[in-house]
Amino acid sequence: MSVISQETVNLLNEHLNLEHYSANLYFNMAGWCEKEGLKGCSKFLYNHSSEEHTHLEKFREFINKAGGQAVMGEMKAPECKFNSVEELFEKIIKHEEYITSCINKLVSISMDSKDYVTLKFLEWFVKEQLEEEELFNDIIKKIRILEDLKGRNLYTFDKFVGNLDSQEHCS
Repeated sequence: MSVISQETVNLLNEHLNLEHYSANLYFNMAGWCEKEGLKGCSKFLYNHSSEEHTHLEKFREFINKAGGQAVMGEMKAPECKFNSVEELFEKIIKHEEYITSCINKLVSISMDSKDYVTLKFLEWFVKEQLEEEELFNDIIKKIRILEDLKGRNLYTFDKFVGNLDSQEHCS
């Protein structure tokens, strides 16, 4: 007996797969940074990739506890080549904004269908996305302050990102 509808299970599985994509995207971005000698950015993004896996696990656990079956679907490979660290972080903020819109859609559907169990589950993700967007918007602001991420500015930026404790923002 499922506590949530099959339609909700399907929607949650779609989002579980988005979290998997996010983890792989950040993994690829971290690898690019590492190749470019940006150890601080690389460390930060590998940690962020791991946190996205944690989000996936939260969805898996909820779906299965609610009587559904968590299913991993086919996924297109995330990009792995970037022209600059600025481009990379611009892509991250756009991706996080997209994820926020997906969470908001799930919340809206849960509210419309009076699915309070799923709504309660999604509360954590609403708060999480606020923190994610704040974190990456702060990083974008630092990029704009430094203007040209070359030489010492790139070194400074890499140190700054490497010292961010993403656990504070993305638990």
